[in-house]
Amino acid sequence: MKRKLSLFVVASFMLAGFISCAPGEDRVAVNDAQSQIYAAAKFAADKCGTPIPEPAILVINEPLKRNLDLCTISLTRVGCPFVGFPITCLLIYLEKDPGDIPWYMNFNELSKQQIK
Repeated sequence: MKRKLSLFVVASFMLAGFISCAPGEDRVAVNDAQSQIYAAAKFAADKCGTPIPEPAILVINEPLKRNLDLCTISLTRVGCPFVGFPITCLLIYLEKDPGDIPWYMNFNELSKQQIK
């Protein structure tokens, strides 16, 4: 009886562990996302010797981690003069994952396009 109970408890913990590790939407808190974008924009502004473009990007909802990462990578790779945010930063406003970038879009060129 004791063995069955302990086996049940162990199985319950394992099931809970599997459920919590299930793939899902990985989101970033608004404050963390805002500070990550600000840090990347500050890096680009310092690199180019220009101020951070106005209006700044405001994070209003918890963005998907992948979209936030694409935005910050694009910010660190932006060319000078830094006068606008990369178009890939618009992805942080999407509620659903857009999936992979289509094969016909060149991310290297897309990440350098700035919204002015």
